Amino acid sequence: MAPVFELPASVNREWVEHEGRSLLSLRTADAPVLDASKTVLVDSAGISLLTYVAGQHAKTGRKLVLRNASGALLSALGQGAKSHEPAPLRAVQGENFFGRVGEFALSLYNSLVLALSMLAEILYWSSLGLLKRRDFRKGAIEQQMYQMGYKAVGIVGLLSFLIGDVLALQAAMQLEHFGAGIFLAPMIVISMIKEIGPLMTAIILTGRNGSAITAEIATMVVGEEIDALRTMGIHPVQFVIVPKFFALSLTMPLLSITGSIVGLVGGYLVAVFYLDISSGLFIREMMKNIVFADVVANIVKSVVFSWLIIWIGAFHGFRVRGGAEAVGKETTASVVMGIFAIIIADAAFSFIF
Repeated sequence: MAPVFELPASVNREWVEHEGRSLLSLRTADAPVLDASKTVLVDSAGISLLTYVAGQHAKTGRKLVLRNASGALLSALGQGAKSHEPAPLRAVQGENFFGRVGEFALSLYNSLVLALSMLAEILYWSSLGLLKRRDFRKGAIEQQMYQMGYKAVGIVGLLSFLIGDVLALQAAMQLEHFGAGIFLAPMIVISMIKEIGPLMTAIILTGRNGSAITAEIATMVVGEEIDALRTMGIHPVQFVIVPKFFALSLTMPLLSITGSIVGLVGGYLVAVFYLDISSGLFIREMMKNIVFADVVANIVKSVVFSWLIIWIGAFHGFRVRGGAEAVGKETTASVVMGIFAIIIADAAFSFIF
């Protein structure tokens, strides 16, 4: 005959911890009968215990008998049993190469459409859209120029100086063997003004400003501030992005020129103190090799790079869906994609300038 266990009035956590564990020590072949005639209260701990014990007996083909149970207790146990049921296993199909390729192509197509749509909105609201209305506060461009441009002078100048110094030092070590140290001047001028200056400035600002743009917009999306702007009839691109667009477009060329000049200073110090080239001779050779077309290339590159930073930062910011984790992922993706796009654009400019 199956043993009968009388359940207490309260099948709660305290009873489970002190007395209810005796049910776990029963052999599954016993299939006990639980008398719930006195039970008026059961909490989640009691439901979990009874459901677990019933499941253990069910594995042997026996059923745990519960008698004199109230309707509320039976309903609670039924809900608990549903919550403890294992999720149905989904059949795993074999990997399909063409399916993965198609899924990737579709995802890439959707991302490209969204990116081009964002670019079109930025270009419209920063040009023709200004004739209709101006949904950004007074002084917003000046504030963004201070935040994105002026505050970046220090890091851009320091890194450009170190890069120019290292580049000149590595070149000087090789030129010295051939007695051609004076050729350091044209090399450092062309490389810093035409190539290294705008490229390194863009990479630095991608990590500094591009990530900040994405994080700011993504936080506004998650906090539903973007939806609030739309509710008030304010276009978020014109309100949030356009001031940043103008600010970075104006400050990026200045930062690029500043970085190039500071890099030349690093090369000058290497030439004077390492190669023992006279200061006047190096400056004359340096000024001789500064070409106006290279300066124009520096400015054009920096402006295009600034547009790429704004575009990619805004795209990843507005596409955020989720919480704080999604903000971090999109910010990281923004920096990576920004650096990648800038290097590709720089490679394309090499065929033009």
